Amino acid sequence: MNGKHVIFSFVLLVSGFLVTFSYQQTKANPQVVQLTDGQLEQDYYYRKQLIEVEEKNKELREEVAAKQEAIQGKEENIGDQATLVQDYIDEKQKLQKLTGEVAVEGQGVEVELRDAAYIPSEENANQYIVHDSHVHKVINEMLASGAEAIAINGQRIYRNSYIACTGPVITVDGVQHPAPFVITAIGDPDVIEPSLNLQNGVVDQLVEDHVEVSVQVKGNVAMNAKVSNEG
Repeated sequence: MNGKHVIFSFVLLVSGFLVTFSYQQTKANPQVVQLTDGQLEQDYYYRKQLIEVEEKNKELREEVAAKQEAIQGKEENIGDQATLVQDYIDEKQKLQKLTGEVAVEGQGVEVELRDAAYIPSEENANQYIVHDSHVHKVINEMLASGAEAIAINGQRIYRNSYIACTGPVITVDGVQHPAPFVITAIGDPDVIEPSLNLQNGVVDQLVEDHVEVSVQVKGNVAMNAKVSNEG
């Protein structure tokens, strides 16, 4: 027991010494930092500089944001102009196809018109044959359905083409074609074919006029460009 008391007393002695030494050190060396007037002035100067830099950065950020907004507006304007130019190009190409200036190839629809196979003896035979009006009906419906190019018996027609009846034949731009008349259109068959076969539409009207009609979808049709006679 005496040994334990000796050790305990020694620990208390050391602890007391350490506390006393720490107090003396703190008293002798206070931690309060006193700044001179020059140091305070320098600290104020740096703080002022920092505030000015932060304000300048704010101005620059606002300027960058404004320029980015202006650039975005110009990009949108350029995009609108590019879209407008592309629309003009698409319209030009569409007109070139209709006027025959460029060759055309793609899906389409083929309509064949035949004179009636049977003509009653008491009837007027003229009422049982294909006329130019029938051909015009088919062509107009094809154009209304978005056809890009049209040909009759392989002869491509144009916006200024002339189609007329000449007895039992049809003349297209001075070229005669006997029946049957095969009218081919390049375009979306999912639009053109249903438009022709609408109830009371073109096909029904032709059948009522005793014209034999067949409509077929074509996977690929090619038409050459118009040959120029100039030069």
